[in-house]
Amino acid sequence: MVGSIGQEEELAGGASGAGSEYELPDWLTKTYSAFEKSAQRFAFVAVTAVLIMAFANVFDIVLRNFFATSLYGLNEINVLLVAIAVSSCLPFGMARGSALRIDIVRGRVPTYVADWLNAYAAVFVLVFFTLLAWRVGHTAADIQRTGQTTVLTDIPKAPFFWGVTLALCFTALVQATVTLKAFFVAARATPNMAWLMVLGGVVALGYPALTLASLAPADMFYVLNPGNALVLSGLIFAIMWLLILGSVPIGVSMGILGIIGTATILDSSLAMEVLGSETTSFITREGLSVLPLFLLMGAFASVAGIGTDLYRLANALVGHVRGGLAHASIMACAGFGMLTGSSIATQMSIGKIALKEMQEHEYSQELSAGSIAAGGTLGQLIPPSSALILFAVMTEQSVGQLFIGAVVPGLLAAVLYMSTVTVWLWIYPSAAAKGPKSSFREIYEASKGSWSVLALLGLVLGGIYFGFFTELEAGSVGAAGGFLIAVARGRINLKTFWSTMGNTTGTLAMMYSLIFGVAMLSFFFGIAGLPQAFVAWVDGFGFSNLGIILCLVLAYLILGTAMDAFAMMVITIPIFVPLVASMGYDPIWWGLMTLVCMEAGQISPPFGINIFVINALDPKMPIGKVYKGCWPFFASTVVKIALLIAFPALVTWLPSTM
Repeated sequence: MVGSIGQEEELAGGASGAGSEYELPDWLTKTYSAFEKSAQRFAFVAVTAVLIMAFANVFDIVLRNFFATSLYGLNEINVLLVAIAVSSCLPFGMARGSALRIDIVRGRVPTYVADWLNAYAAVFVLVFFTLLAWRVGHTAADIQRTGQTTVLTDIPKAPFFWGVTLALCFTALVQATVTLKAFFVAARATPNMAWLMVLGGVVALGYPALTLASLAPADMFYVLNPGNALVLSGLIFAIMWLLILGSVPIGVSMGILGIIGTATILDSSLAMEVLGSETTSFITREGLSVLPLFLLMGAFASVAGIGTDLYRLANALVGHVRGGLAHASIMACAGFGMLTGSSIATQMSIGKIALKEMQEHEYSQELSAGSIAAGGTLGQLIPPSSALILFAVMTEQSVGQLFIGAVVPGLLAAVLYMSTVTVWLWIYPSAAAKGPKSSFREIYEASKGSWSVLALLGLVLGGIYFGFFTELEAGSVGAAGGFLIAVARGRINLKTFWSTMGNTTGTLAMMYSLIFGVAMLSFFFGIAGLPQAFVAWVDGFGFSNLGIILCLVLAYLILGTAMDAFAMMVITIPIFVPLVASMGYDPIWWGLMTLVCMEAGQISPPFGINIFVINALDPKMPIGKVYKGCWPFFASTVVKIALLIAFPALVTWLPSTM
């Protein structure tokens, strides 16, 4: 597997379950277990508080629209509460291994080497969160000393930031036990004690050295001419890739090297101040605050069994045409993707049903695999989408405009995928057969299970488009509505509720660990002048604007064969977006272009992540047939990219009417 997104590994920060066969000291096992359970309770209460906050926002919407009053200043308090809640998810997230990383090297080395890579990765995670907790605490102290308050309600901000600091301190403490556990696993797995002594000595010096380095005078960092910021940027970028390939989580790699780069150009004390200020600034942005709300909406939709209902409805509508089950899979993925905002969740939920149906009706393996893998990509493209939220936060664009701008490209993607199925069956008619035509009553019965969620989606997106409520309020409506639908269907009990909270916790921890690193590395790139230098470098080739756009698209398509979509975003956006903006292109349009290119990468052999999801759904299906099934849909995605380049209004027109 190329990437790891919130996987429930036994050890966070890189320690895999491979070491579980080695017996650990009883005191360490008990300590780790106690921390994990405490972190779990901490996180679940925090996410539950976000759900309660969602209902409070819905209540405020009702008061405002029907009783001409409101809960004064609720929005600015929401942002601060969400910052605490999300930070409280990090300890349990780290304990579960909810960090995004690339596992190319780790999967190709002996087990004991992989275990040592995991252990070193855990050290980097520990260093980063230790520094983060310290500097956010320092920022909280500054806020308290200066008496900063909220604008409308005049509530002191310091207690909220002290809450974030406490959560980060707990994260560092949990990660310390994870790191110890990782090293015990690596030590037990090492066949040569000489290796253990050498590596253990390096680690014993490595953690204090890394920590002290960030506090040392800037002169200690001057391995290069400090005025040559671009050379430094290139070096930092190269080292970042070495760390990432060595299993260090992407966000942590970006954060630590962002600190070092900033300290080199400025000085270490300023770098530490930036770490605290940039982190607190990012986590209190309203655009980012909608993320946990939309994640909850998708999680409750999954619990409610919406995927099955959407597939039944789609099958009732188009199941009678040739290849109807493949068409139904794509339609159901489009609908379910609007709820979850996750390609993997969409593909897993719909794929479990659709793959079995197509196998029973003797569809070709290639068509079955390709249609489900392609349909899964719609989870990130069709709003609301966590990837769009991340793009909005990183580029300071409107979440609402990105959501509305994604409507037409999302529908276009679904139509092109279904057209691909049609062309496929025109060339190979034996790949699928027609099904029985559903009666009006059967269509009506199938629609009964889907109307509520479709109405919820219409309310959320319509509310944003017509300005009835803000993006934060839209997320609240979605989360509260998803919960009520699951309750009405009798799918919520204590077990499913806490399971939903746990899944949301892992995703939030993954996303925010990325965001913390992005904040620091983006600041470093900014002061180093890398975006401007990249623009000047590209201009030097004399390419036309269209030629540059095509080069960037090609870069994404190539990266997509070996990288996770979120990894591509966080690494490329700070460099690519300033270049695109300098040419006069709309950032909203480029945001959707970025997602469409990511979508292509998810189904591009040999390493597209959706290919591996198909393999997980049916391990007996030969990977070669999955590759063969994905290529036609990859081609249709390239056609979609060409259409969006030729007609940018497909993205920009609808947001312009808001």
